[in-house]
Amino acid sequence: MSRGRGPTIAWAAYGAVAGLMVLVALLSWGRALQSSGPMLYGEGAVAHAALLMRTLDTYRDAAGGASFTAANYPPLFFAGAAAGDPFVTGRLLSIASTLGVAGLIAWRARAGGRLVAAVLALGWLALVPVAIWGPALKPDLVALALTAGSVIALERRNAQLSAALVVLAVLAKPTAVIVAIALLAWLVLRDRPLLRAWLTTALSGAVLAAIVLLPLGYEGLWRHVVVWNALSWTVDQAALLVFLGVVILAALVGTAIVTRSVRGPIAAYFVAGAVIVVLGGREGATINYLLDLSVAASLALAAVAPAISRAAPYPVMALVNLLLAIAVLDPLGVVPGRSATTGAWGDPTRIASAGRALAGDETVLAEDSGLLVATGHRVVVDDLFLWSRLVAQGTIDPLPLLGDVRGARFTAIVTEAELGKLADAAAYERSRWAPSLVQAIEVRYRLEARLPGGLFVYRPR
Repeated sequence: MSRGRGPTIAWAAYGAVAGLMVLVALLSWGRALQSSGPMLYGEGAVAHAALLMRTLDTYRDAAGGASFTAANYPPLFFAGAAAGDPFVTGRLLSIASTLGVAGLIAWRARAGGRLVAAVLALGWLALVPVAIWGPALKPDLVALALTAGSVIALERRNAQLSAALVVLAVLAKPTAVIVAIALLAWLVLRDRPLLRAWLTTALSGAVLAAIVLLPLGYEGLWRHVVVWNALSWTVDQAALLVFLGVVILAALVGTAIVTRSVRGPIAAYFVAGAVIVVLGGREGATINYLLDLSVAASLALAAVAPAISRAAPYPVMALVNLLLAIAVLDPLGVVPGRSATTGAWGDPTRIASAGRALAGDETVLAEDSGLLVATGHRVVVDDLFLWSRLVAQGTIDPLPLLGDVRGARFTAIVTEAELGKLADAAAYERSRWAPSLVQAIEVRYRLEARLPGGLFVYRPR
């Protein structure tokens, strides 16, 4: 049955708005590449870990020192980003992976016609989490591409390829384990003939990975990737993420459920994506925890593209949902008169201003360690948020760093908030600073300068 005029107009209208949003996002991604510096908090820790990967020291902590390297991801992305400037190589890996996932969605939807296939892919790229995290110096999108490839391979009954890809995904990001478990459970319950081949390949891949990871040190890997990721989980944080998920994904996920397109290996991935959203109640989690569910729902709709292509409801609802998400969250600052909110990138002028202000400094403590990597400074602590959370849990000893601060061994401390007014700052900002560290800084340091891009520089009294 051919598509009528009404549905064609609806799909074209949704595609036009989604395409415009994607164009804005791609231009922003290009600017992020040109900046050769951090845009999202936490990218500095990834860049630092990638640099340490060149000497296989990523997971080796300095005994008794004040230095702290987060490295709370498995090593696959670090190894890839280490091939050049992490802020360039790592971003290119993420961008290529993001476009690769969009390509998979379009390919899976090809039976619905070129227009529908293209619009489903553009619609996914236009989603707020994708627009923000698509070029991120983070392993999320690489893991996402590997995971999506694994699900599609299993759907096409290529068990060996599916297992190999999901093992690689786990080596990029810990939450991919949830997807691996879901796919294994689906095979046990629904497709026993493929189980043996999938499981054999997965176990072989795990053994090979264990051998490859041996030089990095198992003890350090376990501490950084498992122990240090065990941050507290709260219902409030999980509920907030679910609310954001409704704002962003209601049309996509709702239509996938109503049309009963969530089936086969994609159903297993859908369940895993929902579990990952719930896990987003963990401290430090953000809208990147919606990415897996967004891909699972997009692949589900792509599987029934011929059916949804003949009606207007989905593109109309998706268009309204997209405009609502942009209006409420405005991730890339496209709404006139408003500043970007959820997931907003840092001001790129910070990089140049930090470089000028710290030109004569050697030992600097920075809230965003990416500024130090970008300006060629030595990194002592690459993730103050994780350091502060682990101190609060009693997992690590704060005294080495506090001793360096009290002894004024840092010639400069760079923050993104005025520490004297930290109580008035946003919750995410307060979570990056252990009270004992703030107190030590205020006693021994004074605010010397406010830099363009919202930075504050403290120097010894």
